[in-house]
Amino acid sequence: MNKLVKLFSLALAALWITQITAAEAASTTREPVIALQLNKAETTQNGCRVSLLVRNHLKDEIIQLALDLVVFDSTGGIADFLSMKTGRLPSGKTRVQQYDLPSSSCADISSLLINDVSQCEGAENVSPASCLDSLNVSSRAAIELTL
Repeated sequence: MNKLVKLFSLALAALWITQITAAEAASTTREPVIALQLNKAETTQNGCRVSLLVRNHLKDEIIQLALDLVVFDSTGGIADFLSMKTGRLPSGKTRVQQYDLPSSSCADISSLLINDVSQCEGAENVSPASCLDSLNVSSRAAIELTL
């Protein structure tokens, strides 16, 4: 009986160690991302001013990031096409930038679609395609931000 308890205890310990190792591996192998959050939207006399929070969690600096956006009105129709540039984003840097979406109040905008990354310059392995794949978007405003 003693041998059976020891074997059972060893099997449980091995299972526990395997689960911890797998959990640690999963937490350390997350893909690096460029986090983009629509943090605030407010109507101004020039239209809708949006505040975007951008965090570069990539290993490499981004010298220039340009996003092609599509603005959708409150009925879901396409209202406008825009391009936004963030400028230089060192690795680990968080930046807040404001953009004016012309001729629309915020109440008339249902969502912003990141249609493409038209420019993403940096290290050798940074490209528009890799930056698009690395985007992780969210919104704290009434306007939805999607890929």
